[in-house]
Amino acid sequence: MAQEQTIRPRPLPQALLFALVPTAIWFLTRPLIEPAPALPALHAAFGLSILAFLGSLYLVPALGPTFIHANLKGRDLLKTYDTPM
Repeated sequence: MAQEQTIRPRPLPQALLFALVPTAIWFLTRPLIEPAPALPALHAAFGLSILAFLGSLYLVPALGPTFIHANLKGRDLLKTYDTPM
């Protein structure tokens, strides 16, 4: 009998999380501290983009089996084969 083998997401380095979260918080709070930077919206955009990157980096592998179980799958349009992901 063939057993269904589950694919586990790769472990992510904790140093990445510990380095990028304070950096993102600094970018978000820097426009609130005097003297304000020349482009405060740019600092906020960098901070939010780092948090979005971390969110996708940690949530996509963790939620992958949930999407597969719900039969939500797609096809990479840049590939020549039709294997669903």
